[in-house]
Amino acid sequence: MVILLLLFAAEAFFARQFYIEIVPFPEDEWWMTVVNNCLRDLLLAGVAGLLYFRRNRLADRTKRYFPVVVIGVLYLLIAGFMVNQLSLDKGFLTVLAVLTGLNNNIVLVLLAAMCYHKWPSMLMKSVYFAVYFITALTMIFDAFYFWQTSMHVESVLFKNLNIYAVQGVLSGMTAIQLAGIGFAVAAVLLLFRVTKPQKRKPNFAWSLLCVSVFFLGLNLSYWSMVQVNKYILTEYVCVWGDETSEMIRSDYRNLLTTPVNINFASKMLFDTDKIARRKHIEQRPLTAKDERVLKELGILRTQQVLQPLEAQYDKIVLLVLESVHRDYIGFYNKNIPQETTPFLDSLLAKYPRLDNYYSSAIPTTQGLNATFRSHLIFDEEINGAKQGSLFRSVQEAGWRGIFMNASSQYYSNEVREYPQQFGMQEYYAKEYLQDLGYSGASGWGYHNDVLYKETLRLLEAGRKDKMLLVTKTLDMHQPYPYYGISWENMPPAVRDHELVTIRGMYWVDQTLKNFFEEAEAKGLMDDRTLFIITADHNPHSGGEYTKIVTNENDRKSIAPIPLLFVSKNLQPLNNLMTKDYASQIDLAPTLLYLAGLKAPEDFMGRNLLESVETPFALGYFGGKAFYYSADLSFEDQMDNPSPATEYEDALTNYIIHEYSERQLKNQ
Repeated sequence: MVILLLLFAAEAFFARQFYIEIVPFPEDEWWMTVVNNCLRDLLLAGVAGLLYFRRNRLADRTKRYFPVVVIGVLYLLIAGFMVNQLSLDKGFLTVLAVLTGLNNNIVLVLLAAMCYHKWPSMLMKSVYFAVYFITALTMIFDAFYFWQTSMHVESVLFKNLNIYAVQGVLSGMTAIQLAGIGFAVAAVLLLFRVTKPQKRKPNFAWSLLCVSVFFLGLNLSYWSMVQVNKYILTEYVCVWGDETSEMIRSDYRNLLTTPVNINFASKMLFDTDKIARRKHIEQRPLTAKDERVLKELGILRTQQVLQPLEAQYDKIVLLVLESVHRDYIGFYNKNIPQETTPFLDSLLAKYPRLDNYYSSAIPTTQGLNATFRSHLIFDEEINGAKQGSLFRSVQEAGWRGIFMNASSQYYSNEVREYPQQFGMQEYYAKEYLQDLGYSGASGWGYHNDVLYKETLRLLEAGRKDKMLLVTKTLDMHQPYPYYGISWENMPPAVRDHELVTIRGMYWVDQTLKNFFEEAEAKGLMDDRTLFIITADHNPHSGGEYTKIVTNENDRKSIAPIPLLFVSKNLQPLNNLMTKDYASQIDLAPTLLYLAGLKAPEDFMGRNLLESVETPFALGYFGGKAFYYSADLSFEDQMDNPSPATEYEDALTNYIIHEYSERQLKNQ
């Protein structure tokens, strides 16, 4: 009792020191902090006490189950990195989540070890090693993935995983990084040590019971405490602070409890997106309540849609940058060196732009689907030939539709998938550029300078053609951006910067500058040609991204990307409102209007040149919908049976309604 009182007094003192400068003193917050920290201390003391109580067996168990200990230490190192990366508090729930995650991540290896010691044989030893080695490798890979994305491995990774993706990642890694990977794998192999079978075998049934009790006890305890936390948030939200922030922290803590090996296998074998799967979507009519809420959000509009006039442009050139966030550009982010993107900064200051333009989906194929077809959810099983698209609309009007990509045409089977789904009649990729004699491709594909050179050639050769030309670059692909400028030719503030992304953006800026200077010199910039600079999607929210984009709300799964219009004829863009919120699904309707064409009825987006009461941005990723406007933003977990607000309920119904309608029409 004396120890408990001393513990309480210490935590009370430190909490008081933390809040002492706040006037009036936040007594409720102080009490909750003291209770939270005391519970954490008691939990850690309980763990320490258990280890002390079993201290006589620790040496023997460590030796006997050494591979399990290795996995446990590896998990704790990764968990510490995750807590730091996610800026989680060090309170009771976080510590309980780490202990639960420790148990969940060693349990399969522990069971394999128990089986080996119960039935020692070469076969069981091989099984033990396989479980240990696969678990270790998946944890290391998952940690790398988390560093880049701030999430565990998702099913979408395996949809895009092939030899070209592997070559791309490896080509961007230094010799030291590759050596580090080799060292880690070698260490995992060398640390697999098992003792010789002993005559006195452990009580297998008792051991299994203990493992089960610990597994269920920790997971149930964590789940129960999460529910208690939710109750406190609901009843005493002012005590804990901002409810939304705490709910996000709760989601982050759940990441700590995830059994990485089981998650990895499930995401590899199954598509776990519960929304973007045809068999699980029911026809969902919109109710009167849904329509009322959707009108309030601006999604259902009452004003008349602008009818297209005569074409304002004969050529539309869409330059799509890879994984570029809006705040990678100095114009929007004063924390990066001003020498990083001077040309882009000058364009943004001179030409029409949107400052609150968001990706609608990630990764690339999903982002392009939103851009070309004005849909949130990409489903390759739905017949693409029957769906409206930007390419199909302009080609029906006699335009050429050209898509040029820097990567291999075999990456994600794009050579068949893209023309079938998006409808471009001319699809060019890495192999096409090779046949033309271009050289210098990396593992990912050709660099920006080559793509822009060929773009200029296509524009010159097609001077008399009406043309939609989309050039998709690759040099900013995570995890390691490419830059093709020598060290001595970069400004000191750029070359000496700690982040490779800064040098990558300098390369992006310089290649765009060269492109537009060449286009001007060749007479390709005229009143009938519109150039657009944008991105396929925002970066995955990890790695250097978190150091450049410091606002947490701007680095979610759906985040701001650049949108800039460049032309000698800007009059058609006079109605573009710089501060409006919009997303990728809005670009295709806008471009068709500028081309004098009517948008297909199945487009979800709006014409950005129309005046609306509530401009908004809409996005989808991994079963979550994202809504942004000037006055409201929220995330919608679409498979949640009990939506927290009527906004979430209506948005889920709307997206599923649109998705199921598209399925029925295109079967």
